[in-house]
Amino acid sequence: MAACLLPVGTWAQTRLDAVVETKRFHEPGKGERVDVNIAVLGGTVLWTMDDRGFQHALVDALTLIERGDSIVDFRKERIASPDRADTLQGDFTYQAHFLLPPGEYAITVELHDANLADTARTYVNLPLVIPDRGDEMTFSDILFTVPPGGTGQVHPFPGTYFPQETDKLGSYAEVYGTLKHFGPDGAFLLVTQIEDYESGQVVGHFRHVQRMKADTVVPAAVEFGIGHLPSGNYLLALELHDRQDSVVQRRTQFFQRNNPMVLEPDKLVGGELGPNFTDAFTDPDTLAEYLRSMRPIADELERKMIDDRAKDQRPDLMRQLMYTFWYNRNPADPKAAWAQYLEAVNYANRKFGCRNMRGYQSDQGYIYLRYGAPNTVVDRSQETQAVPYMIWHYYRASKYSDRRFVFYQPERSTTCWTLLTSDMPGELTNPRWLDMLVPGMADGGVKREEVMDNYKNPR
Repeated sequence: MAACLLPVGTWAQTRLDAVVETKRFHEPGKGERVDVNIAVLGGTVLWTMDDRGFQHALVDALTLIERGDSIVDFRKERIASPDRADTLQGDFTYQAHFLLPPGEYAITVELHDANLADTARTYVNLPLVIPDRGDEMTFSDILFTVPPGGTGQVHPFPGTYFPQETDKLGSYAEVYGTLKHFGPDGAFLLVTQIEDYESGQVVGHFRHVQRMKADTVVPAAVEFGIGHLPSGNYLLALELHDRQDSVVQRRTQFFQRNNPMVLEPDKLVGGELGPNFTDAFTDPDTLAEYLRSMRPIADELERKMIDDRAKDQRPDLMRQLMYTFWYNRNPADPKAAWAQYLEAVNYANRKFGCRNMRGYQSDQGYIYLRYGAPNTVVDRSQETQAVPYMIWHYYRASKYSDRRFVFYQPERSTTCWTLLTSDMPGELTNPRWLDMLVPGMADGGVKREEVMDNYKNPR
């Protein structure tokens, strides 16, 4: 199901962030169980020290399940972090369980830092659809897990982002309806594999096969070591195979891996890379343009190297940088990674170019290339009672969920859109953005409420 992260709606000194996800399971004889997993990001809450010298954080969580205009169920809990004797501010988790009949629901999670005296809240809103499984053979949702330690229990790993320091990917799911399909004690194979998101091909040796027997509930738990899995977008795929090795059921879960490789362009000697796809590019101006177009997705060091190489315009060094840039993102096929990105650059140039600015150089082009296409766009380009504005809303941007970017046109005579503010860490944050969109007092209250509603509830 969905995962979401959202900062507080007001401008507070501490901005509580949390990853929230829902996972659906079936409990025979009881109904459908929904697990709401919350991971509070430790760096966004206030930690206090008790008289024993331990640091801890406290977050109040209210989880509401609504159907139409009615509250179906709720949980109210104070989430306490583990006590820490060090100064690290680690994330901490909480899990709420609900039994719900099939249907469509809405989930709201309200979070408040209990160590702060202010009233700022983080609100997370997620849709929820509970299936009517009947007696058909189905999978539960796929839950990412952390190593169980000595307890043997399943501990959720909320979200779909696996940073470099995480070297294991655990998963847990359940299979229902196998008795009807395979018969009592009927044998089948459970195949778990990591696939490239774009090509669908199995990555390396990330494939695990288990022989299973039919039962009311068949648990499926697998752990992969991902220390050498390169950065990229992947699918964790679960498949049921019959005796003829035909796939009879399949379920996938997207995840993103951040694991930069160590091929450094400034430490290579001439000719070390050997023949590669960049050899086809010989014109210095074209190479410089290609490098500059890569700036939106480059890190700080890469941007400096791009600027230096584009300024020097030495074709051999530009090709070297270009190849290592894409190799570090897709070692298996750097050429394909570049070709896919070039398509996005060409689209950005057509869609977002303005004045004498290429599309990838514009604010909208930068956001599009760095985070992809928005899921929702609030377009108020014809606004007359406020400065024309546009809100891009992302269900997921990088490792964060539920992010917003607000653009505006301070000069109505231009087609250029300028980034005004964002709740994305690392991007421009402007606490006066609402005042800049709705200046003055004339009808400011009503219009400000409308703009804030568009910001909080993009649709």
